[in-house]
Parts: sequence; structure tokens; C-alpha cells
Amino acid sequence: MKTLLHVCCGPCASGCVPVLKGPGREVTMLFANSNIDTREEFEKRRAEAERLARIDGVGFASLEYDHGEWLREVAEGFEHEPECGERCARCFRYNLGKAAEYAKAHGYGEFTTSLTVSPLKVSAMVFAAASEVAEVRVDTAGGVPADSSPVFLPVDFKAHGGFARSIRRAAELGLYRQNYCGCEFSKFRWRMHRKDETESTNVDALSGSHGDVYTADFQTAGRGRLDHRWLSPPGTNLMMSAVLDVSGIAPERVATFPLVVGLAVAKALERLGLRRRIVPWLGGRVALKWPNDVLVDGRKIAGILCERHGDCVIAGIGVNVRQREFPAEIADRATSLLLATGREMKVSQVRGEVLGQLWKWYGIWRERGFEAVHPEIAAIDFLKGRELEVRQTDEDPQPLRGGCGGIMPDGTLDVGGTRVYAGEAHVSNIGI
Repeated sequence: MKTLLHVCCGPCASGCVPVLKGPGREVTMLFANSNIDTREEFEKRRAEAERLARIDGVGFASLEYDHGEWLREVAEGFEHEPECGERCARCFRYNLGKAAEYAKAHGYGEFTTSLTVSPLKVSAMVFAAASEVAEVRVDTAGGVPADSSPVFLPVDFKAHGGFARSIRRAAELGLYRQNYCGCEFSKFRWRMHRKDETESTNVDALSGSHGDVYTADFQTAGRGRLDHRWLSPPGTNLMMSAVLDVSGIAPERVATFPLVVGLAVAKALERLGLRRRIVPWLGGRVALKWPNDVLVDGRKIAGILCERHGDCVIAGIGVNVRQREFPAEIADRATSLLLATGREMKVSQVRGEVLGQLWKWYGIWRERGFEAVHPEIAAIDFLKGRELEVRQTDEDPQPLRGGCGGIMPDGTLDVGGTRVYAGEAHVSNIGI
């Protein structure tokens, strides 16, 4: 029987080949891993897998590297998923689909994968993905009988100490062992710091570095822009501050980051059950109010306070999650996820969605600039087309008044033909 073993790397495969080799079975290793984030890493892992194949006396084959296709087919829209989430399931289907295609095209009767040797991979997820792609290959074979399609072998290579054996054998052979799964999304981990009560998560974040997140159930001195106070009932809403590196970025570009954070929050809220219309203020949808608020139905649901600290920006984020009532002075201008969707959500769920979207849009902004995210921001611009009053400080004696031309590609706000770089905007006669 010709058996194809899809391999994710040499160390994992080192624990699988000895299990498969035996009388009547001809094993070939297939390196098919376009999920790997760089060609350099891909080539390094492929070379080690090929070296293992020579040591074990089995065949070796490799598919071409196409990370761009993997990003489009697998990761797009799922960048924020946690490990072992839907992005991983999609990746299993993608890579095992490639293996199934190769096995069928080259006359293999069965195929399996080294993915199950890792304790970080849920074998049941791998088996389910393989079953789905195998069924697709059979169903769309263009008239080829089903019995000509390869059979997937659901081997759990981590069972009975398999992972430990792969560790020992990889060390004996001196195989390169990577410290992340492969894709860029598996590299980064937010470092969480939680308190029951704190003065302010932004104050806590002053001691942090890139990737640190500070969160609390209650803040005694929460702040918004222009030093406005922001208080929230204990355990009801999301209060957190994330620290992100902005070294090497020009100050005028860093000034656009609060809008990027607002976009990330808006995208997270959409995924949590809120959507947007082409004209957001027509109701029922998420909108972004320059420079730092996220609205639903014209009511504030989230606020952002970004502060520069050395080579980092502290992105303070507050989202009303389960709050049912608000003080009388803001009751007609505030809402929560509970009120907007009718569903009670866990604060931790909202935090996970927001952090996932924040990492995605921060990466795009850092790599490609504000211009790359501006179209998404412009699509949910609440103020565009409205008559505004803008005050740059609380003591500003004469606010700027005029029609709003929207958020510009440099992050400024067009008010009556004047570009405003900072301030607080109010819709005339509405008070929002």
C-alpha cells in the first residue's frame, strides 16, 4: 500500500514515520505547508523534513509555497481567532485538501498527517477536517469512482507517549525545532494583567511593554479625552488598556492611531452581532465618531483614550457590555451590547474579539499606513454630512462651526473646509 504522510515539520514527523513503516506499506512524506509565514522559514522546515526522509529511507515530495493563497483562502477574516479556533480548522482543511489532491493524483491508497503528534493540536479537529476534504474530493471527482480516492488514516500520533518520543528522536537527530506553529497569527500572544479594582488601566499600563494588556472589573478614576471622567459599574463593562509599539513611526501618523483603535472596536462589535448600513446613522448599525467614540444607533457604546508613552502607545478601551441603565444626563446618548442586541455577553468574550481586531488593524496600519485603513473608517464615519461644532479644549471660547466633509486620509476632520487635528466634535442641535 502506498501511504502519503503529510508532514508539518521534521520534529513532528520523526515520531510518525516509525509508526507507519512496516511490511506492505510504502511511505512518502509530503511537505505541504503554505501556512508558514515566510519563505525562509518554509525552506528551513522543508530542508529538515527532507533530511529526515533520507535518514528514515522513505520518499519525499513537496508542494510549492504560496502563502498569499493561504492568506486569502484560510486566514482572511479569521486573523483574530484563537489557536485551535476556526482559523486552525480552516488551515487543516486547506493543507489536508492539498495532501488529498496529491495522493489521488499520484496513486496513493491512503494518507494521514503528522499534525496529530502535537499536544497543541486537537486530533478530533484534524480528523474532522480530513474527513471533510476527503468527502469533497470524492464528491467532485468528475466521474472517477469513489473507490479510486485515497482513504484518510485517522492516526493519533500523540497517543501512548508519541509526542515525547518525537521530542527525543528529534533531539537525537539534531533536527531544527521551531517555537511556533507556522503562520504569523500563531506567533503573537497578548500578555494579560487583571485586577478586581484599579485606579485606571491606562495608569497600570505605564509599566507595560508591547503586547501587555491591563484590565479590571472596576476603575476608580477612569478617564476619557480632555480629562473627562469615565465610570462603570463593577464587572459590567470592558475596561482595558493595550500597549503597542510605535517606534519608528512619525508623530503625525501616530496621531491617527485612535481612529484605528476605534475601527478595531467597531469591527469587533459587528462580529458580536451588530452590523452597519451604507449610511450608518440611519439606525441599527455601528459607526465611528471622530476622534474616539464608537456609536450604535447614534448612541455611544465605546470610547478610546490613546496616550503616547516612550516608544509605545497605550490604547485605553471601554465598551459598554452588560449595562442596563445609565445616569440621567447621558441616558439618551449611551447604550450597551445588551441593550443593542438583546443578548447578554461575557466581558471576556468581548475582550477577545476586540483584541483580535486590534491586532489585525494595528498590523495593517503599522505596515501600510493610515491610508490603508482609511476606506474602512470612511465607510462608518458618523459625522460626515452633518453640521458640527468642534472645540479643541474644554475652555475653547469660540467653537469651529461648519458642515463636515468627513475624516480625511491623514486622520484630520474636515469642518467647513478647515482641517481639524484634535478636539471634540458635537452635532449641532443634537448634542452627540
